[in-house]
Amino acid sequence: MNLTAGPFIFFGIAILAWYILFVFPQQKQAKERRSVIDSVKAGDEVVTYGGIFAVVKEVQEDWFILTVSDGVDVKAAKEAVVMRRPPADEEAGTDE
Repeated sequence: MNLTAGPFIFFGIAILAWYILFVFPQQKQAKERRSVIDSVKAGDEVVTYGGIFAVVKEVQEDWFILTVSDGVDVKAAKEAVVMRRPPADEEAGTDE
């Protein structure tokens, strides 16, 4: 066996391990996050990165119109949404 191939094999294994440990989980998390954002619809309660709890009033291509309080609507980027919570009527149906 040629001894000069050893470092290349080690380097290849290190790159493979780096991909498995860091890149793959990050891609999976990004895909899950995108599916959560895409599932948000009008009437859903959401939480933003800033910790604001709001109800989605309108869904646009790149942003949401969120109702924070009666008569208080804010425009937020879709990426600002951390968590989606379905309306109360959907939650009641899942408890049975």
